[in-house]
Amino acid sequence: MVKWVIGLLLGATAAKAQLALPIEYRHVSQGETWHNYQSRSGVPISQTAGNPAGSDGRQPNSNDSTGTFTPPTAGQFRSFVSFGAATGLTAGGQALVAASTTLNAGTTPFSGAVAEQMLLPRATVSGQIVMILRRGQVGASYLSRPVSFSFGSVVSPPENDELGVLLESVPNTAYWLPEPFSSNAHQGVGYYWSPHARQIYAIQPGPLSITWRKATAYNANNPPPAGYSNPNGTASFQTNGANIFLLYTENYVVSGTAVKTPRKMYWTERSFRQTGRPIAVPGARVGAVNIIYNNNFPGTVTNEFSEIGASTPTAGTTNSTLRELRTLWYDRDQKSIFAYNAEGRVFVELLGDARADGQTFIPLGVEIVDVSKQAVPSDVVVELGERIIPPEGGVLEELYPEPLQQGILNDFAFRHSPDQAGRPELYATRETFNLNDYLVHWMEEGVAGLQWPRSFGRYQLVWPTDMSKYSHYVGLASIKRTEKSRSTLVV
Repeated sequence: MVKWVIGLLLGATAAKAQLALPIEYRHVSQGETWHNYQSRSGVPISQTAGNPAGSDGRQPNSNDSTGTFTPPTAGQFRSFVSFGAATGLTAGGQALVAASTTLNAGTTPFSGAVAEQMLLPRATVSGQIVMILRRGQVGASYLSRPVSFSFGSVVSPPENDELGVLLESVPNTAYWLPEPFSSNAHQGVGYYWSPHARQIYAIQPGPLSITWRKATAYNANNPPPAGYSNPNGTASFQTNGANIFLLYTENYVVSGTAVKTPRKMYWTERSFRQTGRPIAVPGARVGAVNIIYNNNFPGTVTNEFSEIGASTPTAGTTNSTLRELRTLWYDRDQKSIFAYNAEGRVFVELLGDARADGQTFIPLGVEIVDVSKQAVPSDVVVELGERIIPPEGGVLEELYPEPLQQGILNDFAFRHSPDQAGRPELYATRETFNLNDYLVHWMEEGVAGLQWPRSFGRYQLVWPTDMSKYSHYVGLASIKRTEKSRSTLVV
């Protein structure tokens, strides 16, 4: 980063067309940077491909009908990176001593002549100094790398072969095997290979390397090409019995942005059980829940979350509580998903019935879950007799209300019969007095019918102030026959 107090504007010839791709450095070595961003093959600046860099070797012998040739401008299509800072004089130099004496005397103010004497960067017009750079700050440069996939995306095989040539006659899914090469069963590799969906998912933000295997295997009668070396990996071939598979490593960058709208999940253990809600899993529809952890969201923690004011029982005593070190897990017996100890983003795969092989399941879909410690409620005021609606403009037709059980006296709302989709209607019937008397989780339906919290409402139920919302009627006293006006709220 460069920050100028007074800077100079550098002019450049306007491009005739907008660049199709952003200026970028590809991969760590920066060896795959495209010198021409309009064409993958380069530009015709010479008759030898790659010499100079960025040439596609298709420079014509002449550029007009007369056969004459105008050579290209030197430096055309070349990249340019510059850094700048204020220049200073050498300590002890005569110019520095003279300039310091002039300024210290206080008789000569700072001017263009002094700047010229100090050899400061300056701009002149017709011999007149019009701009002076007095100081500047120069920091380290930074690079912006392109993003290959979003978090949770399916990582497809390369569109090119092992030599970098684009595949044209054969699809990439047929040229490369779906399962990549791994020497440790795909552990700690930054991706998730699903044997159920037969696909790779990006589950770790940051750099990602995948070593693909060529689908057509070599053998003793058809040996692999001599001299081949995996350009980005250490291993070039995998031997499996009589078959030899060629290996090709591709580097990617995975973004932390989710490929689909993440579902929300809150801690459900210890004191967070009061507001957190376990996610019910319909056992008749879901056969297994596969939670894929990453470096930012591990499966377990070393120490359980320590709550403020909580006492720690002595280990080995009869009243000691078992530590809960899990972060996000599925309890098959309770058919629910629970969360505790960690916050972050995690990948969840939902599976159906088991296949005949006894090892894989039918994939139902995937969810990206954002786990948070505690839900922050949104305050909503609802008048008695009115329907309780989601906060923040939620759509009633898409959400399911789930009130929190705050005690025995929790009949603050009337629960109307649910509609065909199973969504009940809630109507305010009793006035609230405390801040957290009536709290409602509004759930949204995701993959395989699982319901995840979308918003969290804290409701203040009050009597209407508009008298037109009341129904008035007149009652007669039994003896004196005096008329008495009464009113009630019609619900």
